[in-house]
Amino acid sequence: MQVSKIRTAIGAAALSAAMVAGLFTVSAQAQTAGAPAAAPAAPAGQQAPAGAPANATGPLKAPVIAVVDVQRIMQESNASKGISKSFEALRETYQKEISALEDKLRKSEEELRKQQTVLAPDALAAKRRDFEKQVGEVQKTVQTRKRALETSLNEAMAVVHKNMVEIVADVSRERGANLVLARQQFVLVDTQLDVTETVMERVNKKLPQVTLTVPKQ
Repeated sequence: MQVSKIRTAIGAAALSAAMVAGLFTVSAQAQTAGAPAAAPAAPAGQQAPAGAPANATGPLKAPVIAVVDVQRIMQESNASKGISKSFEALRETYQKEISALEDKLRKSEEELRKQQTVLAPDALAAKRRDFEKQVGEVQKTVQTRKRALETSLNEAMAVVHKNMVEIVADVSRERGANLVLARQQFVLVDTQLDVTETVMERVNKKLPQVTLTVPKQ
């Protein structure tokens, strides 16, 4: 009876797409605070008064742009590095556990192969069912460990992402920016527009580390 080695599939989980989003639009709350509410639209068939602005709040402001390297912060901030280190340690622990279970299965498979010629058909069938049950349990354990790793990683990185966005919003308001774009979208960027270093410094100060919490299994 041949049983392929169970693959653990416990690899580095990909970051959520939201964590490397390519575009952030941050409203400059400090600039819009106290602005009057938009006037109701004119009834169907009735034109707006001549000379009335298209927007009740006045002409659209010229875009003031800031650029941030989201991917770099999500990979190189102190908290992110700590999460990656904890994740790898946990992954190695799970890998060893699964490898031990695989070794046990291989021994059981070899023993079953030796007994094929000496056991009665009914007894052999029962042994095979028991072995297949063990294989199923190991496969279930692999999937459980994989989900636990992915969940813990995503939750920890979400904390970093949330704090980064809040800091990006703060920096944007300070600079009077009303549009924040991800650095990955551009080939060349004027260094005066790039706020990555400022954001990185504040993220490291506000969030030096994040604990990787493994869900109960």
